[in-house]
Amino acid sequence: MNFSSIIEILLQHQNSLPEYENLHQFTTLFYQYWQQLGCLVQQQLIQSKIENLEAQYKFPRTKKKKKYYTPLGEMVVQRRGYQTPDGINFKADNELGLPQEKWLPSVLELGSALGVSSEFPNAHKLWQKWTNIEITEKTLANQVEKIGNKLQKEEFILSPKLEEKKRLSTDISKEEIIYVGVDGVMTPLNQKQGYKEAKVGVVFYKKDHEKKNKRGIVREKEYIATLESRDKFREQINKLYQQVSKQKKHQTVVIGDGAHWIWEMASQSYPNAIQILDFYHLSEYIWKVAKTAYINNEEQQKNWVNNQQDLLKKSQWEKVINNCQKIKGKRQELREALQNLQRYITNNIPRIDYQKYLEMGLMIGSGVVESSNRRVVTQRLKQAGMHWSKKGAEGVMALRASYLSSSARWSNFWQSQCV
Repeated sequence: MNFSSIIEILLQHQNSLPEYENLHQFTTLFYQYWQQLGCLVQQQLIQSKIENLEAQYKFPRTKKKKKYYTPLGEMVVQRRGYQTPDGINFKADNELGLPQEKWLPSVLELGSALGVSSEFPNAHKLWQKWTNIEITEKTLANQVEKIGNKLQKEEFILSPKLEEKKRLSTDISKEEIIYVGVDGVMTPLNQKQGYKEAKVGVVFYKKDHEKKNKRGIVREKEYIATLESRDKFREQINKLYQQVSKQKKHQTVVIGDGAHWIWEMASQSYPNAIQILDFYHLSEYIWKVAKTAYINNEEQQKNWVNNQQDLLKKSQWEKVINNCQKIKGKRQELREALQNLQRYITNNIPRIDYQKYLEMGLMIGSGVVESSNRRVVTQRLKQAGMHWSKKGAEGVMALRASYLSSSARWSNFWQSQCV
């Protein structure tokens, strides 16, 4: 069948649409009708190629149907099998490049995009509407989770630890600055496994961070997320970091909360990085003291917090500790809040030189990291009543991290599946 024959078939059916009442109904019917007709035509074209090829061979042993999910819908073709020393061989599959998988990449990409953007029941409804392919919700979910695990394995092959070159100067005015933000968010698992920490990372250039309506936004950023071990996460984020930096001369800045594993990872992977304790995480400890010290006095709470924040921004953390020691009270909650704040400060002294960071024009808050947790994990995997298998959660967050990143990672992966 050639293209002239196809056009003739289409023209023959141009008046076959049922009656319609308005433009929306017409376009909907038109789309459904031509999608079905297109699927029929492509099926006939492929079947014709198969039969022309098989006419060259004799003594077929069997004939089997094969189903494909295509952008135009479900397509079924028949091929003949021939006996070979290795068993039955369907020669048309090899010679015409018919894939082993019935899901074509473009269709699976649509299903994956729907699956990482919305809950599977909603994704399934849209899938049925847009593809006219009948599958169960569970089948769609399984495919999305499966391809997510494949993406993670193929996109981030474990690589050696990244070592930065030693620098003699601390002047970063002429260097690019790359931020690495790291945090963890608890993710619900099924079968009474409870919660497991998802490690989330974001990498971006300082030049892509800008103020808009008094709020900071990052125009381009790259995400990574995994439930795997911290060592595996470190290897994955290092791979992403190398892709972003492209080995250009740069200064690395790591921002995170007080979790010990974050700073251990930062010291191992980025030994010359500037480490910054998230100012707003520290502020939460300050607020806890204020609320327990000055109960029912919001103005006094706010004033005390503002004073301590001003001192911290001047790198006068010793005065904050002294101010804590001046607060009197025997209540257990207050004593714990004071102890926790002082411990948090003393454990992170190398990371709270906020006056210096601000003078250097650096970010001191990890709002970008917090939003990364929310965008990559919370919004999709922590909805009411959701529980995941470890493999399923891993696949979905890997896909979602790639999907939400600013680079061509998502499209590059799907192009690689078409080979």
